[in-house]
Amino acid sequence: MTRYPSVLICILAMFLSGGSPVAGSPSTTPKARLIITGTGSSIGAMQRMGEVFQKKRPPVTVSVLPSIGSTGGIKAVKAGKVDIGFTSRPLTPNERNSDIIEEPYGRTAFVFGVQASNPTNGLTLTEIEEIYARKRTSWSDGTPIRLILRPKNDGFSVYLESINARLKSASKRARSIPGVYIGMTDQEATAQIEKTPGSFGTTSTSLIAAEKRKIKALSVDGTAPTLANISISPDISAVRYPYAMTLSLVCRRDQYQGAVKEFIDFVFSAEGRKILSENGHVAIPRMSGK
Repeated sequence: MTRYPSVLICILAMFLSGGSPVAGSPSTTPKARLIITGTGSSIGAMQRMGEVFQKKRPPVTVSVLPSIGSTGGIKAVKAGKVDIGFTSRPLTPNERNSDIIEEPYGRTAFVFGVQASNPTNGLTLTEIEEIYARKRTSWSDGTPIRLILRPKNDGFSVYLESINARLKSASKRARSIPGVYIGMTDQEATAQIEKTPGSFGTTSTSLIAAEKRKIKALSVDGTAPTLANISISPDISAVRYPYAMTLSLVCRRDQYQGAVKEFIDFVFSAEGRKILSENGHVAIPRMSGK
């Protein structure tokens, strides 16, 4: 079953009608207001980031909207509807152009999660493939496995399918399972994992940590998805837990000034990096030559 959260519908309706959630541009209003949103994996940490930033910069109000996903955040930035977007996947060639700045700021573990009460602590990658292929349909205690999927073009779906060809094929077929649940946002999918007996789905350490979700993050092939086990490098040959996503900030180049630039600078400051590490991120060095 696919459900569309009302906030997502309202925000998308504003995009289609030409409306904007932004009352005024930061450069034209006496009290600057930053509107930011995107992938749900960034929302919790950025809410905290915004709270601390506002105390340091009282003229600026930071409004973190509910998640509209990586794709939604990128589209909203390009359309001028929000000031800063978050994405858990790289921009596509069609999304990337000279008018857009994409700045990676952290990495977070890609988690295979279950309800906290599930006695299972870990799986092999082969067992995970079998779950998506429906060759494995129950847990060790006999509880049926309930798959929690994500939309086709969502960052989590894109990442899952990039792991190997078997998972790509199996996860695509899983969408045809009668009654399968598809969480439209990171928060919706994570909430479903929390409350569904036998659940199995994907989320991130950043979302679990920042929102204090009651989800068990499974180890894969004996390695837990902890921050100590992932690297700032996407080169999986150099890390213990190889399944991690890079999170990026996105903004329009012509808006990379004033409060927008100051907020992004704060994310990369020592205090900003501390907030990231406290909320399930491995902070990464700032890139040069944006």
